[in-house]
Amino acid sequence: MIELKKISKIYLMGQVKVTALKNVDLKIQRGEFISIMGPSGSGKSTLLHILGALDTPTGGEYLLEETDVTRLSDKEVSRIRNGHFGFVFQTFNLLPDFTALENISIPLMYARVRPKERRERAGLLLERMGLKDRMTHYPSQLSGGEQQRVAIARALANDPSIIFADEPTGNLNTKQGDEIMKIFTRLNEEGVTVVMVTHSPRIGQYAKRIVQIADGEIISDKLNNSKVTYEE
Repeated sequence: MIELKKISKIYLMGQVKVTALKNVDLKIQRGEFISIMGPSGSGKSTLLHILGALDTPTGGEYLLEETDVTRLSDKEVSRIRNGHFGFVFQTFNLLPDFTALENISIPLMYARVRPKERRERAGLLLERMGLKDRMTHYPSQLSGGEQQRVAIARALANDPSIIFADEPTGNLNTKQGDEIMKIFTRLNEEGVTVVMVTHSPRIGQYAKRIVQIADGEIISDKLNNSKVTYEE
């Protein structure tokens, strides 16, 4: 589904060059659940942003189903992001003046889905997240766990083939974090590819495959034989 070949990323901090990624090779198959782990400053979030086409590499190739994303126009990349990718962030990134239903409808609006269908689809997604009675609530009226469930529903709005999650439990307590990870696990069981960045070894254990990164390089890439299980 995705293949990175010799991906590098260099940032300029004033006159200083900072290398965030060094010749990274990575393949992601459809249906995988991957956690990218590493210490702060290791390059894991940079790697996720490049995978999600939120950032561009300095060098290398990014193949998405054999199409080199680095050679596409900004408009084509935007179309891929909105149509194929869903994003979930640590800080939820919900618009404070929009209700839960309206926040979920935003990607559908950009996809030019008609208003009635937008409302119907957003409502079904909220119901799926167990938030049927929170449709008209604003982010400030929701708990952290509820906000993240709204964010996941928004990520699912355009039926993406892959979800990128950057520290999705970072602002949640242990119980809320486990509830969010159970949602990701179920989505993956339904066929959604999930790529998650986390610094937490416990949260990382929910994934089927663990990629360790340090100093901008992948140092380990293994299947997870101790994957977390949970009771329904």
